[in-house]
Amino acid sequence: MTFFKWLQDPSKIILGDGSNGTELIKRGFTTGKPPDLQNIENPDIVKEVLSSFYSAGADMVQTVTLNATYLNLEKHKLKDKLEDINRHALQNIKDVCPEGRLVVGEIGPSGEFRDPLGSGTFEKWRESTLKQVKILEGDNGEGVDLWHAIGFIDVEEMRAALSAIKKVSIKPIIASFIINKGKKGFYTLMGHSLKECIQFLEDENVDVIGANCDPGSTLFIDLVRETKELTDFPLSVKPNAGRPTLEDYKTVYKQPVEEFVRDVAAMIDLGVKVIGGCCGASPAHIRAVREWLDSQS
Repeated sequence: MTFFKWLQDPSKIILGDGSNGTELIKRGFTTGKPPDLQNIENPDIVKEVLSSFYSAGADMVQTVTLNATYLNLEKHKLKDKLEDINRHALQNIKDVCPEGRLVVGEIGPSGEFRDPLGSGTFEKWRESTLKQVKILEGDNGEGVDLWHAIGFIDVEEMRAALSAIKKVSIKPIIASFIINKGKKGFYTLMGHSLKECIQFLEDENVDVIGANCDPGSTLFIDLVRETKELTDFPLSVKPNAGRPTLEDYKTVYKQPVEEFVRDVAAMIDLGVKVIGGCCGASPAHIRAVREWLDSQS
C-alpha cells in the first residue's frame, strides 16, 4: 500500500493539503451550514479546491467531509442528506485525484459534548461516525485510501471514531487531536494532557499520531518537540497559518507563507513525517512547502 511505503521510506516526507473550508469561503461559501453540503450544491467548486491542492504538490488530499457525520448533519436538519453528501464527496475527489496521489477520508468530531455539557456517548458517537465511514469506504473497499480522524478534543469521542473506522476498514489511520498550550502545558479543551492523548493513540495502534489547528505553526514546534520525547510513532501536523484575527467581521489568517514554511522545516527537522496545513493554509502554503521539500532532495 502506497501510504505504508511512504511511511517506511526514511527520505520521504508526506505532504498533505491545507484548509478546504478556507478555500471554499474564498469562493463564496458562507458559514451557517456545513461546508460539506457544497459537495452536492456546488460540486465544481469543491473539485476546483481539491484540485488546487493536488496541483500545489500535495501527496494526498482530504475529502470535504469533516462535518458529514450523522450527528453534525442532524443539527442542521440535513440528516436525510448524509448518504448523498458523502457519496458525492467521494466522487468529487476521485474525479480530480491524479495517478499516484492519495485520497484521505476526513472524519471529524460531532460537536456533541459528553454529560454534563451535552448528550454525547460512546455508542451515539460511534453509530454517527459508522454511517459516514461505510459510505467513504466505498463499494468493495474502493473508496478512500486512508483515514484521518481530525480535530478531536475528547479522548472518548476519538475512541468512538476509531472504533467505527476499524469496524469497516483495514486502511491506514492518522488520528489528530487539537491541543493547546496553557500554563500547565499542552492539553485538549476537555482537559486531556498531551501524554494522555499519545498513550491513548499508541494503545489504539493508529498508524500516525497527529495534531491539527491551534496553536499555529510557531507553537507547533514546541508541541512536536515534546511529542517526540513521548513516542516513536510517526507524527503528523496540520497547523493553522498563524493565529486567527477579525477584519471586517471576517476571520483571516495572515501568517506569511515564508514564515509557515520556516516553521514546517523546523518541525520536519524534529522528525515530523506527515505535514500539511489547517485553517488559513492555502494552496500557496502547500506549494511553498513542496518547493522547499524538493530543494532538500
